Amino acid sequence: MTVDHSQARRPAVSTSSLVLALDAVSVTAAALLLRLMWLTAVHPTPLSDFAWYRDHALAIAAGQGYTYDGKPTAYFPIGYPLFLAAIYKLFGSGYWSGTLANVILNSLTAGLVTVVGSTLWKRSAGLVAGLIFAGYLSQIAWSSVLCSEMLFTFLLTSAVCLGSARHAQDVRLARAFALGLVVGLACAVRPVLMLAPAPWLAYLALARMGWRKALRLSAAMLAGLALAIAPITVRNALDLHAFVLVSTNGGVNLWQGNNPRANGGYFWPLNPHQNPFLSYVAHEVADDHAAARAAWAYIFAHPFHTLKMGFVKWWHLFNGVSNALDWSIGTSATPVPTDLARAVYLADLGTYLLMLAACAVGIGLAILRARRTRDARVYWPLLVLAYYVALFFIFPAWDRMRAPIEPLLALFAGYGAVQATAALRRARSRRQHGHGPQGGRRAANGATGR
Repeated sequence: MTVDHSQARRPAVSTSSLVLALDAVSVTAAALLLRLMWLTAVHPTPLSDFAWYRDHALAIAAGQGYTYDGKPTAYFPIGYPLFLAAIYKLFGSGYWSGTLANVILNSLTAGLVTVVGSTLWKRSAGLVAGLIFAGYLSQIAWSSVLCSEMLFTFLLTSAVCLGSARHAQDVRLARAFALGLVVGLACAVRPVLMLAPAPWLAYLALARMGWRKALRLSAAMLAGLALAIAPITVRNALDLHAFVLVSTNGGVNLWQGNNPRANGGYFWPLNPHQNPFLSYVAHEVADDHAAARAAWAYIFAHPFHTLKMGFVKWWHLFNGVSNALDWSIGTSATPVPTDLARAVYLADLGTYLLMLAACAVGIGLAILRARRTRDARVYWPLLVLAYYVALFFIFPAWDRMRAPIEPLLALFAGYGAVQATAALRRARSRRQHGHGPQGGRRAANGATGR
C-alpha cells in the first residue's frame, strides 16, 4: 500500500517558530536571572514619582479610588498605579510584589526584542539584540525601581512586535485594531503615543499599499486606541468634570521645556515667582490648560530659541546613564559600596555608548537592506523610534525619558553588530586568500599565464 504524502498533515507549528520561541524564552530567562541577581544587592526605596505610584496603587487596592488630598486626580496617568494595584491585590503589597512585576515585564521585553530582530532579519540578529537588552545595566537598574517605564516599555515593544510581524500588505483590520488596543494601553501609562496612528499611516504609505487601504488600517488602529483609553476618559469626565483623555500633566510638562528659564532638561524651581504651577495638583485641570497656553505662547514668540533648545533637549535625551543608577543604587536601603557603584556606572556608560554606535550602524544598514529587498517592515520600528525622539524636541528630556526606546536601540544595535562582525570576517577571509601562501602561488600562476 502506498501513502499519499501530499495528504499528510503538516505540523501545526513550524520548526522555525519553535526555534524562535525557544530563543525568546532563553533570552527572557537570561534577562530574568540578571535582574534577580541585581535585586540581591540593590533594594531601592520608592521616592518622588515612585512613591506616588506605590501610595496611589495601595489606595486603589484598598478601594479608595485614584485621589489626591481627598479629591479625584488624573495628574499622573492612572495606568501604572492601576496595574500596581492589581498586583498588590493578587500578591500582597510587600516590597517584592511590585518590584518582581517590573522585573518580569522587563525580562519579557528582552524576549520581544529577540522576536522582532529574528523576524525582521535573521536568528543571529535577534539573539544578539535580545542579549544586548538583557544585559544592559540601565534597564536592569530601572527594573528594580517602582517606575512606570517598565510597563510602558513592554507595551511599546509589544506594539512594535505586533506591527512588524507581518508584511504591510498582509495586515488585516483585526491586527491593526489589536495594535491600536496595545498602543492605547500604553497611552494609559504614558500618553506620549497618543499620536502613534500618524507613524503607522506613514509606515503603510512607505510600504506602497495604496492610500485607501492605508487609511482603513490607520482608522482601525485609531479605533483600538480610542477604545482602550475610553474608560479613563469617561472616568475623568465624571470625576473631574472636564474632557481629559488620560492625564492632566501634559501642559505642565510642555511648560517645563518651553519657558524663559527652561534648560532643556528637568526644570521644576520651587520659587513661585519662577514657577506659577507649584500647586498644580490642587487645580490640575485649570493649571494644565494655563501651562499649555503659556508654553505655546512662548514657542510662537521665540521660534528660533525653541529650535535651538530642541537640539539641547535631544542632547539631554541621549546623554548619560545616571538616572537609572541614581534611583536604584542611589536609593538602595542596603548601601552599595562607592567603588562598586562607580564601577557599575562606568560599565553602564561604556555599554550604552557601544550600543548607541552599533545602533547607528544598524539603522543605516537596515535602511539599505529594506530598499534592496523591498521589505518595508523595518520602517515600523524606525518610525516609532523617530516619532518618540521627535516629541522630545518640544518636551523636556533627560535619560529617564530614553528608557522606553532602549529596546529599539538594542534591536538595531544587534543587527549592526551582526553585520559588522560578518563584514570583518569577510575582510579577513579576503586578506587570507589574497596574501596567504596559496593565494600568492595563484597570483604567480596567473601572472605567468599558467
